[in-house]
Amino acid sequence: MMNSRPTKKHDQDRGPFRQLRRIVAKLLDSRVFLITMALVLSLMTWSIMVASDGTLTRPKTFTNVPVTVTGENTLKSRGYIVIDDIGELLPGIRMTVEVAQQNYSRVTSMSYNPHIDLSQVKGEGENELSINFTSTIYGSVVSCEPSTVKVNVERYITRRVPVVVQVTGEAPAGTYLDAYRTDPTMLSISGPQSVVMRVARASVTLDASKLSAERMSDKTAIEVSLQDNAGTVIESDKLEITNQTVYTSSVVVETDLVPAKDVALAADTFVTGEPGEGFALTGVTVSPASMTVAAKEEVLEAIEFITTDSPLDISGATQDVSGTVRIRRPSNLENTLSSEVSVTAHISETQLERTFRSVNVELYGLQEGMKASVSYMKTNVQLSGGYTFIKGLKKEDIQLFVNADGLGEGKHTLPVQIRIDNSQPFTCALDTPQITVTISPKQ
Repeated sequence: MMNSRPTKKHDQDRGPFRQLRRIVAKLLDSRVFLITMALVLSLMTWSIMVASDGTLTRPKTFTNVPVTVTGENTLKSRGYIVIDDIGELLPGIRMTVEVAQQNYSRVTSMSYNPHIDLSQVKGEGENELSINFTSTIYGSVVSCEPSTVKVNVERYITRRVPVVVQVTGEAPAGTYLDAYRTDPTMLSISGPQSVVMRVARASVTLDASKLSAERMSDKTAIEVSLQDNAGTVIESDKLEITNQTVYTSSVVVETDLVPAKDVALAADTFVTGEPGEGFALTGVTVSPASMTVAAKEEVLEAIEFITTDSPLDISGATQDVSGTVRIRRPSNLENTLSSEVSVTAHISETQLERTFRSVNVELYGLQEGMKASVSYMKTNVQLSGGYTFIKGLKKEDIQLFVNADGLGEGKHTLPVQIRIDNSQPFTCALDTPQITVTISPKQ
């Protein structure tokens, strides 16, 4: 029968455990080890207690925190306005707060609402304003950099200025912009005194080319621009435009179109009288040559041309005559016409034709020792030229001649030439334009 008792292990099989037990026993007997373990346990216990106590506080820092502005309306009601852009002066702050442990992860910079209250302003000039915080529910603000900001303050005033319309472009073909009105006619401008006092008017630009010829009457909302006396646009985010306490940036422009057409000026009716003797009226220039007239359709159709009741007098004139003439305004027009036009009457001298009979023909240039006989010694002369010159000529003023210079013995046909001292341009016709000259030696 076999023995069922387990075999006893040898001592060397339990050697490693015996060594571990010895190491542990040695550590437990070490004073340094025990002190270290006590410290670790203390720290762990403290950390657990801190984490579980939500009333304990920790510092938390926020950077580049935006600052809001309050009290603007209150400041304006006191008659002041900050002219600086606080957003540019103070783009952000650095803020450190003491936060309860339980709120540390959810608190933000906006929880403290950093802001500047403009009701701190004491008057005109430079004011130093503090940065305020309206909530400390999550803890107090320990520090804020910067903590103040310096701003410039002016008087806040309001004044009324007229609304003016500047018209550009041309009304649609066949129409005339008869009238335009703005609603309102005045606007209130509020803001810093130095800027408001520069504003002379509120200007709107009406483009007449965009008006409707089909509707003839229209209403258009047009943006307003503020201008000074020189017409320079004034731009400022500190200015406010109101109409009966309502903020606005535009006005309504009402327009009315009427039918229109260009009517010629009857130039021949703008002069009267006769030029001087020997002169004639050769043309009349009127400037402008036509005018745009606007009226109801039935009135417009009846207007053919524009005349005058006081024409330019050219009686006895010997040169161009210029002047201004009042026009006769057709009745029932809707538009305004110039009251006067410039008129020039063009006066020219007439041409006169005269015949001078039996004018002597002279022979020049005959060589010495020679004699000559001519086929005739007189001829008729027909002259044409300016009236004054031709009319003032006498028969003796006319010199007819033939030139035999250098000619020898024989028969020669020579042209008859004419000379008039101090003459003006003229034309000449001779009954006998050539003469036969026979040259021979003297006996």
